[in-house]
Amino acid sequence: MTENSIQSPLALVSLGDLPGTSGGQAGSAQARVTSALLRCVGRWGFSKTTIEDVAKEAGVSRATVYRLFPGGKNAIMRAAVLGEVRSLLAVLTVELAGVDQVEDCLTVAMNHAAQFLEQHQALTFMRDHESALLDQLLSSEQLDLLFLTAAQIMKPVLLRFMDEAAAIAVGMWVARLVVSYVSEPSAEFDLCKEQDSRRLVRMFLLPGISAPPVKRQPS
Repeated sequence: MTENSIQSPLALVSLGDLPGTSGGQAGSAQARVTSALLRCVGRWGFSKTTIEDVAKEAGVSRATVYRLFPGGKNAIMRAAVLGEVRSLLAVLTVELAGVDQVEDCLTVAMNHAAQFLEQHQALTFMRDHESALLDQLLSSEQLDLLFLTAAQIMKPVLLRFMDEAAAIAVGMWVARLVVSYVSEPSAEFDLCKEQDSRRLVRMFLLPGISAPPVKRQPS
């Protein structure tokens, strides 16, 4: 497999398994490198971005990049994807904390995730100019692990509306729908529009959910 062939982002790692990402200097350096890769991909694409480009953008040496990511660009991309997922879901978890209806919760999650991905420069560049490489990233069966990770992070929010099994299933549905929208935008639904996200939730998510009545916590 070449440097310009993207392996599945979770083929070799899962959330929390990246060395040095739990804090300290190593984690900080890795974050700089992953952010640098995404900025470079947003400008030139994955194929044209070199390790030298990433090192320069991150303000570190080429040797440091390889020390942190021996797998080169593929390893950096895997870490970058996980980092972006973590960042997005951390923001969503905070935003959803005060939402007290399951329909509103799913609508906000889907709408905000779609907006985040639509405005993502690296993803937009690859979708427009490197669709084959993006397809490799989005078509892998290993995305199931990514969907499960997203569901696990969303689970505490969804548990207010349903049991654990349903929360995991619904979280994965939301992640799959958003990724599907990003991969192949729909003429019928623009998930960046709140009303379209709500319509999709009502048509395809709510009918499959048996949610108990919301129990409001006393203020």
